Amino acid sequence: MSNIIAVSLEKGGVGKTTTVLNIGAGFTKLGYHVLLVDLDQQGHLSRWLGWQEDGKPAISELIYQEVSKIKTAEYQQFVRHSERENLDYIPANKMLGGIYAILGADGESNTVLRRIFHQEFFGAYDYIIFDCPTAVDNLLVSNALQCSDKLLIPVQAEKFAYDGIPLMLQRYMAIKQTNDIRPFLAGMLITMYNSRTTMSKEVREALIESYGELVFPEPIPMLQEARNSTNDESPLCGSLVGRKNSRVGQAYLAAAMRIAGEAK
Repeated sequence: MSNIIAVSLEKGGVGKTTTVLNIGAGFTKLGYHVLLVDLDQQGHLSRWLGWQEDGKPAISELIYQEVSKIKTAEYQQFVRHSERENLDYIPANKMLGGIYAILGADGESNTVLRRIFHQEFFGAYDYIIFDCPTAVDNLLVSNALQCSDKLLIPVQAEKFAYDGIPLMLQRYMAIKQTNDIRPFLAGMLITMYNSRTTMSKEVREALIESYGELVFPEPIPMLQEARNSTNDESPLCGSLVGRKNSRVGQAYLAAAMRIAGEAK
């Protein structure tokens, strides 16, 4: 069995890709076999994992192969391995920006990723995690949500990120065709939390008041180490989970343990 998680929120800059990288690394540290999938055409996750253009197919080609029914590569050729993080990933290249017309041409355009990952990758990994683009009504996001078992929502500790949650939940409920979304939520993870600011405290209190136990008890602190780990100029710094004395890494590991049901 595989657990498929989509990491998404409409607002950008909430620590989405940082969360994908560190939760994935956390699962690996716990002994799980992990596949990360970059669905964002900016490709930050791919670069942070050390990927460079290598002439091999990426996620856009995988989607095209499924829609066109023309097999151009074996499925293992789409997967790269990060030795540093000890996990697998499928990168995003520039071609992903033009994938929407191809997706739209499919008769069941919302289920393309589900068909790919349930048929070809399901069971090969303990966890498959999608790093989604920001727009909730994006066809790639709809595909990721349709494919996923759980949704993980990173919420930056500021008002605009908090305000984007209802739209995200409404979209997910519509896709899952349910009025009770709780079984499909991995939870809401507060990111970039600064305990010294009133805004961070108020957003955390509002989240807990509105969503209760769906909010992870330990927020991800806003520290310089988190900014350095995913700086565009230093893409190979990697995750923080394996670093000794990293408060951010320990918070992400605690979140991974909670999702995996291993929280102490």
